[in-house]
Amino acid sequence: MKQMTVRLEFLLIFIVTALASFAIEPCANDSIMGRPFKEFSTTAFCSYSSFHPSQYIADNNWDILCVFRNPGPLAKLDSLNIPYNKSQLRLLMVGDLLSFSDGKLQTKMPIFDKAQTERIRSESKAFADSIFPAIEPKIKELITAFKAKGYGSQIYSLIFSYLLDGYVWSDGKLPLPDRMADHGTWSGAYWAMWNKRLEDRNGTNGYGPLKVNWTDELGYWPSDKMLLSFARCIMDNQLPVRDEELKSKLMKWNLVDSDGQPAIPIIKSGNKDEIDLRCEEITTQISNAIKNYVPDIASGYNILSQEEASVVFYHEVMWDILTLLESKGIIAKPAILKGEEVGAEHFSDIAFIVLQEENDE
Repeated sequence: MKQMTVRLEFLLIFIVTALASFAIEPCANDSIMGRPFKEFSTTAFCSYSSFHPSQYIADNNWDILCVFRNPGPLAKLDSLNIPYNKSQLRLLMVGDLLSFSDGKLQTKMPIFDKAQTERIRSESKAFADSIFPAIEPKIKELITAFKAKGYGSQIYSLIFSYLLDGYVWSDGKLPLPDRMADHGTWSGAYWAMWNKRLEDRNGTNGYGPLKVNWTDELGYWPSDKMLLSFARCIMDNQLPVRDEELKSKLMKWNLVDSDGQPAIPIIKSGNKDEIDLRCEEITTQISNAIKNYVPDIASGYNILSQEEASVVFYHEVMWDILTLLESKGIIAKPAILKGEEVGAEHFSDIAFIVLQEENDE
């Protein structure tokens, strides 16, 4: 069985507490120093084998990372009365969030202050506004193609999770975590914005070929064990689902019918049908524009690589495009994602299967 990576594309919230006797006095209101980790908006676009990058931010490690956004000697911590020990620094280096060179420490995780966050989001909104007129008619054509297949209930999740948060990463359009820098126990990008966006948070969890759209408001969620078992059936070509106990559980969530066949969309990526061609056109146009814009983002915000810059910037653009689609009434968030009491059977409104078309050369 192939290893399944549950991709975490969401804002991670942790409460980092330091001993009261070592509390750091905050500087100016717009300074990151003294600003609690929980007030930042962190995103992990990564795959990991043993340790997720967020696991390295324990004790007062966040304060240490904030200090070395600008390279400096170890003595900088002493001058700011920030406690530390060698094991903390070593842990941050093992996690590749901190580096040491020429007698100076430097944070490798992008941490954007208030002004930088506001500028990036202003740029991403302008970018989305500029490209939207070109992609809007193609997205409408894609929606028509989805509806023709009988996927009307899943339109929102297919546009967000399959198109904007899925297909755009295919065929090297934008870099996937496993094509990005290796950081020891994880690969990809991990960064922090000054604050959260105003929009409700959306994300996509992947269980192999099974994809599920989620929001913070989502009140219905089956067990990961059940979803992984279903994904295993799909990957092993064991459909319809024969196991009566598993089938019964899946039917409760409307993921399969009484015959054990999937009751959710099955998208064949790369098969060159109308859905695939529209997705290819839209995401190629977006990704090419991102790539042309990224050099300015990388240099303007001291992001170490253009791959990382493209991932950071696209995530902001993605939310802006989604907002435009919703504000214009082109797509509408289903009730289950808004936290409404609609019943577990509506879980099928936010789930779908993606199969990769194998082309014989």
